Amino acid sequence: VLALIGQLEQSRNGRGKSPTTVLNRRVFNVAMQCMTKRGDGAKAEEVLDKYLNSNSSREQNDAQPYILALQAYENTKPVNSRKEAAKSAEVLFHKMQLLENIPRLDAGTYNILLNCFARAGMASAAENLLEEFAPTPESHDLVIKAISLSDDKDAVDRAWHILYQLGYPKKNAKDVEPFSVPISTFNSMLKLFARRGMATEAEALLHSIDEFILEGKFKESGPNTRSYEAVLEALGKTSDADAVERAEALVTRVEVMSELGGGIQQPSLKLYNTLLACYANAGKVGSAERLLSRLHEQSLKPDAFSYGATIKALKNSGKSKDIAIARAKELSQSLERNGGVGNEIIFAHRLSILAKFGLAQQAENLLKEMEEKHKLGDLKQGPGIIHYTAVLNAWAKTDDKKAVARAEALFEKMKADNLFNLDLAAYHGLLLNYAVRGMSKKARRLLQVILDSGNISPNRNTFTMVIDSYSRASSNTNAGLKAEELLDQMRQLQAAGNSDVEPDSVCYASVIRAKQASKPGSGTISDLSEFDKVKIMRELQIENWPFQ
Repeated sequence: VLALIGQLEQSRNGRGKSPTTVLNRRVFNVAMQCMTKRGDGAKAEEVLDKYLNSNSSREQNDAQPYILALQAYENTKPVNSRKEAAKSAEVLFHKMQLLENIPRLDAGTYNILLNCFARAGMASAAENLLEEFAPTPESHDLVIKAISLSDDKDAVDRAWHILYQLGYPKKNAKDVEPFSVPISTFNSMLKLFARRGMATEAEALLHSIDEFILEGKFKESGPNTRSYEAVLEALGKTSDADAVERAEALVTRVEVMSELGGGIQQPSLKLYNTLLACYANAGKVGSAERLLSRLHEQSLKPDAFSYGATIKALKNSGKSKDIAIARAKELSQSLERNGGVGNEIIFAHRLSILAKFGLAQQAENLLKEMEEKHKLGDLKQGPGIIHYTAVLNAWAKTDDKKAVARAEALFEKMKADNLFNLDLAAYHGLLLNYAVRGMSKKARRLLQVILDSGNISPNRNTFTMVIDSYSRASSNTNAGLKAEELLDQMRQLQAAGNSDVEPDSVCYASVIRAKQASKPGSGTISDLSEFDKVKIMRELQIENWPFQ
């Protein structure tokens, strides 16, 4: 696109400006739209600069080219690039505010920048921007979305504050005045609960909306399909024992309301897929397969997500190795027979089953099959970090003598691929291989690589695996000392602001095992006297004994 613009500019310079000015403007707009669709803000700004340099100031009196560049940043696809994109969008936005030859920026333009902040989880930036203009209902939705995608511990309280500002009654309010809050804003709040697995809170908010409607206090339309999808998503992420039953009841409610004409559309495939995700997390493979069959009967045509969730249910069920692997393959083939297309989700769940049973060679073979399908064009997206990490986890659970070498080779292949931006899970895949085999030196070196990297931070699991490697090492005389050093380092990092490294009971248990391993003849953990336990707890500065 940029090359074509360059050619057009040369052509214009050779013939004079006037015949091609209008054409150039259209070309630039089309070029900007191209970059907007691609989500390439930097290239969009490059085209914008060319446009500004090719036209007189008289012809630069509209904001559209700038808005297109903002939208390009808004559409940034890689999650790890969205924060940088949002910052660049903010700089461009401030430039627009200073321009005198374009109309005053409206709420729609502010909302574009708000969505940049929202997609990047930049809650504070979104909240501050909200104070600068007269917001629309969408503006509040976007701020709650930004809060939802942030890691802020007070996110829920801040989102409630916005709802209260809009008129939603505070808890235990005695005299509730009629209020009007768009259902889309409630849906944003429900989505926040869903992302955090706060099922009880999501159900309570949904119930309160119903009650306010019955009392005549709520002036807007009631919950819609998206509302129920969000509550189902929250139920899928909770560990409550009755989560599946509550999810089934909610879907039944939507089905009945739809049949009775209660203002709810026919349940969507997404709604059923969310219920399938609940079954998957609970390992309810029978329920998942029955729902899959029912979707076919209702002509809803289950997609790759439907089949993927059912395969995940297999993994989380108590099915034997042979049954789980065979049934997962059958489900994958069934998807293709019914006109669907297998995707990276299907492969990820099949690989996770192989990893669960330590079938590393089969996992590598499936990874290669995925690569071949992608090369032949039968698979839209090739293997990603999640697929390679599953194979690393499979090597960690196998007894193969070459497992570590194979895992290291796979990890190096990932590092060498420019398309991959290794995350903490990938490092954990290799670290687990070292930890389970007591390869403490290699585990400690890999931890240092993580600490020295500028784009990832360790968490408590990272340190716990390294501590475990010391207790399993063939020479573990200094295991206790090394474990306590790592524990101190975790506390230092926590004090410096990394809350993800706060030691938990699993970590403390690993440290105690390392201390016992460093004392030959001292017996097992269960052999410790109450006096010894109290002594260790004082040494580690913990209040509760981590073993049940």
